Amino acid sequence: MHSIPRPRFEDVEHYAKLFTNADYWSPYVHMVCEHHQLVPCSDIKAGFPGTNPVFIVDGRYAVKLYTDWFNGYASYPTELDSYRLIAMNPQLPAPALIAHGSLYPEGTEWHWPYIVTTVIPGASLGEAGELVSCDDRRELAGFLAQVLRQVHALPVESSAVMRRSWDAFAAFLQERRLHCLDNHRRWKSLPDHLIDQIEEYLIPLSELMDDEGGPYILHCDLNRDHVLGAWEGVRWTPAGIIDFGDARAGDRLYEFVALHLGLFRYDKRLLGRFLTQYGVEEHWKDNSRLVRRLMNYTLLHEFNVLDQLCEAHPSVREAASLPELAAWIWDLGTPSPSPSSDDGVVA
Repeated sequence: MHSIPRPRFEDVEHYAKLFTNADYWSPYVHMVCEHHQLVPCSDIKAGFPGTNPVFIVDGRYAVKLYTDWFNGYASYPTELDSYRLIAMNPQLPAPALIAHGSLYPEGTEWHWPYIVTTVIPGASLGEAGELVSCDDRRELAGFLAQVLRQVHALPVESSAVMRRSWDAFAAFLQERRLHCLDNHRRWKSLPDHLIDQIEEYLIPLSELMDDEGGPYILHCDLNRDHVLGAWEGVRWTPAGIIDFGDARAGDRLYEFVALHLGLFRYDKRLLGRFLTQYGVEEHWKDNSRLVRRLMNYTLLHEFNVLDQLCEAHPSVREAASLPELAAWIWDLGTPSPSPSSDDGVVA
């Protein structure tokens, strides 16, 4: 299976120029398809750009190879494990695992693991963009509430990677906390006076995590690129979710951060509909502790989820304090800092 020389890149920039290049990767995709008898493998197209090479084969299969540049040693077993859990719920709208393996034997050099899944046809919400109507976005919020209820109900005790213990999630949060201040100073999404308040604003992990029940299987990066849907005339209808490479077991509140800031674009109307359909809206109102926990998870998040908020709504930089910013983002009863809009942002 490993008759073709390994993919090699001089640096991250070199990799970035080639990781969506179908001509470069076609021999490796052919190698995978032939090994698993997924032939004829005649039409190979790049999938939506992420961090790993993904290619759609004949409109039927998605071949994803994992680079060592971006935590591939962890995301491959995590995503493989996630798809095995997803197979326990055939109703969950996510790709089905077809095959997996490595291009090369494990050793001193990167072995290039891969997975092959079925394809969810259509365009991502990010690709569809502002053509998606307000009504369709409200339907999407309800759809995602039902999908995430199913994801969070996956049996963590059956996982080979994610343990039914809060220890791993606590260790992850502790690591995030150690680097939190430096990350926000590097990202520069928040103004200096709010960054200076972070250390005092963060609460102990024992107060942050809701460790009654759970932990729950989390997608952890459900943004606009990871929800696919199809156009039916002028309607965009969601079809499923993809990319479980960042999944982990933990607190469901952490899940809602990428969802609200990255996918809903801080639209509280969509958040409210999602919470109603998910079944937790009654816990959200007049709950200052919950809002603070959510803002803590926002600050501790693995990704810079605040960049688009401050870029699209510079007025949030005028917030005098993190509690004020937290209310603007998370408190359904607090007016947001921008006028109501139909473009899918705050309302």
